[in-house]
Amino acid sequence: MPATVLFSPAKLNLYLHITGKRPDGFHELDMLMVPIDFGDELSVRVESTRGESRIALSCDQPDLPVDGNNLCVRAAEAFLKRYGLQAEVDLQLRKRIPVGAGLGGGSSNGATVLLALRELLKPDASDAELAELAARFGSDTAFFIYQRPAVCRGRGEIIEPRELTQDYQGLLVHPGFGVATPWAYRTYAADPKPGVEGKTTADGFALRNDLEPPAFGKHLWLPATKEWFQAQPEVWDALMSGSGSSVFALVEESAAISGLRERFHRECGESLFSTPFRVTGRDRL
Repeated sequence: MPATVLFSPAKLNLYLHITGKRPDGFHELDMLMVPIDFGDELSVRVESTRGESRIALSCDQPDLPVDGNNLCVRAAEAFLKRYGLQAEVDLQLRKRIPVGAGLGGGSSNGATVLLALRELLKPDASDAELAELAARFGSDTAFFIYQRPAVCRGRGEIIEPRELTQDYQGLLVHPGFGVATPWAYRTYAADPKPGVEGKTTADGFALRNDLEPPAFGKHLWLPATKEWFQAQPEVWDALMSGSGSSVFALVEESAAISGLRERFHRECGESLFSTPFRVTGRDRL
């Protein structure tokens, strides 16, 4: 069977509100997450087998695990078990999303494996069933089954697609270090202060991330970069995504992104990661 190649998008949080603590120890969340046109590429090949299933993963980023610790492998195992299938699955991951960046890269990869296996093996599996399976692997994973703007509540597994009228685009940057999500939530719990509320969009919500205070308190690059973006004439507003450490700037005109990117590297460092982005998935509604 020929390989199927799927795009595995990154996500941004246009807002992230922490609304309380759950009995299971996790935080209660209210987030608006959006997929963007930047991400990884996953090649999936399957062959039916009468013997035991086999799952093999290769990745062009050598420091990432390719065994059962990788979400791609775990998702494939769970899919075959859930639908009673036996197959040899070969996965090739072309990694572009920075690790520990608040962009949901691992979650997106796991969800994309589920989508690819549904396409190739054709079990009777709805989006809702795949999202329920995906939710086992992390708070963001179910979101990537739908790959459309959505309000995500609970731990992030309660998905409500949201129609957006504003065209969100801009520049996404990453400093080269990550922020551990468990650390960010623990630090927030010790001093639960909401993030600073930014500008209100045409869709009626204000940019705000309640994980900015803990991340900004430890990594001074993050608030400095956000403030630098906000001072640029073409930038509408800026925000950290997820638990960090990516920061994104929103602009109203796509033509402004190139000049902003050049100025960012000239003033903040030529070796830092940056990419233009646009929110996608609005046509799926």
